[in-house]
Amino acid sequence: MAFIRLDQKAYEHNLALLAKKAGGFHRLICVFKNNAYGHGVKLLAPIAKSLGVNFIALKNQQEALELQGLFPHILILSHRPNGDERTDFIYALNDKEDLHKFKKGTSLHLVIDTGMHRNGISLDELEEVYQNACDLGLKVEGIFTHFAGADEYDSSFFVQKQKFQLAKEKAQKLNPNLLFHSHNSAALLRCKSLDEDELCRVGLAQFGYSEYNANLQKVLSLYAQKLSSRVLQKGQSVGYGGRFSASKDIAISTYDLGYADGLFRFDGTGELKLANGEKLLGRMSMDSFSCKDLGDEVCVFNDARVWASFFHTIEYEILVKLSPLIPRILC
Repeated sequence: MAFIRLDQKAYEHNLALLAKKAGGFHRLICVFKNNAYGHGVKLLAPIAKSLGVNFIALKNQQEALELQGLFPHILILSHRPNGDERTDFIYALNDKEDLHKFKKGTSLHLVIDTGMHRNGISLDELEEVYQNACDLGLKVEGIFTHFAGADEYDSSFFVQKQKFQLAKEKAQKLNPNLLFHSHNSAALLRCKSLDEDELCRVGLAQFGYSEYNANLQKVLSLYAQKLSSRVLQKGQSVGYGGRFSASKDIAISTYDLGYADGLFRFDGTGELKLANGEKLLGRMSMDSFSCKDLGDEVCVFNDARVWASFFHTIEYEILVKLSPLIPRILC
């Protein structure tokens, strides 16, 4: 059966490196949304907890309930308020029009739109929204923003940083005890040091991916296991449409991973390579692919960037699509 290996030492190494840059594990907000970017949140979250992380962020309340009680601070990023909010979670306010929909007593972090124009309130609306939240019996505990171009070499990152600094100055006059966080993984690794009054949300960097630090180690490796073997004779083809035909006799095997498991569908065009450099042969099937016989077990990839490059996308998309039904093994 296909499976995923998670390297515990690599994960601990990455978190230690990020914590050192941020000023301690207590200053990290580990973003575990979408099953920890496809890695396996139930296996990795307890490791982060054991190292001293006490703040995490998730996509929705369903995800938060899976880790309920493990961390004292859980921020839900994409919640649609419905009056059923819980007092042990913190909710992002993405739209000021939703304030009245939250249950009284709900803890909030206000999203400040500093230039990404995806979610949040403008700088000019901060005082009004804060006061309206208080009037509705809601508890504003922090403000944050998201950089649109922390991994881009242009001025937008610095412009947004300046705008968020102004937001912090306004917010401190409203409530000196508010929490602030603006830096994602790229911003943390790109800056000289994290502002002393901020926490940092770390996402994919905790799993080994960043343009700004080559010392991070990949945590996830994807494996497939053999279903069958045969000798493909010269002139014979394999898979749908006969996209690959053998130029000579070749021993091939079929392995138990396909596009139903979250892999992108390889159509047999070009050279998509496995971790050891061997090529997939022919079109990928729903539940399997074929290649040169590589034994009972083959590593499909241990660096998602190889597949991301082939399919002209980013490693995030390759990883988050991995089916949660694929067993994860902590090694």
